[in-house]
Amino acid sequence: MRLFATALSALALGLAAPAVAAPVTVKPVAIDAALQKEFEDNYGEREIAFLQRAIANALTRELTAAGGTIGDGAPVVIETTLVGARPSRPTFQQASERPGLDIIRSISLGGAELRARVVRADGTAVSEVTHKWYESDLLYSNATTTWSDAQRAIRRFADKVGDAYRAGAGS
Repeated sequence: MRLFATALSALALGLAAPAVAAPVTVKPVAIDAALQKEFEDNYGEREIAFLQRAIANALTRELTAAGGTIGDGAPVVIETTLVGARPSRPTFQQASERPGLDIIRSISLGGAELRARVVRADGTAVSEVTHKWYESDLLYSNATTTWSDAQRAIRRFADKVGDAYRAGAGS
């Protein structure tokens, strides 16, 4: 019986809700000017919206898991910039401009570079987060979709933003 009570209390502690943290606003993801040009010239502008949604979703998921409430006008603001990105597979624009590329069979070393500022509503910077990761070996690439490697970098970036939020802004 004692073992059961110990296990039950451990389970209760493990399922406890995270501490209530400050509400947070996630601003729309900005695109670095040089990367914007790269999308216009090579990848196609439609790909920007996909990456912006992926970043916003990853940040929302991580900040919510940290106990944050996402909404406008919050005392904590996350400002994110996509600095660099390379696809793991050809984009539609690349495939249409270069007939030798195969959307299914062609793979490359993708990834992304991101930067965020965690600021208070008064403009005081709480922290800055940067993350840059590009796959270095096709053997380890998870190129199942056009932006697989970039999405892996985005998830890792969101983890870092969540950690920064937990450490300073969220309490």
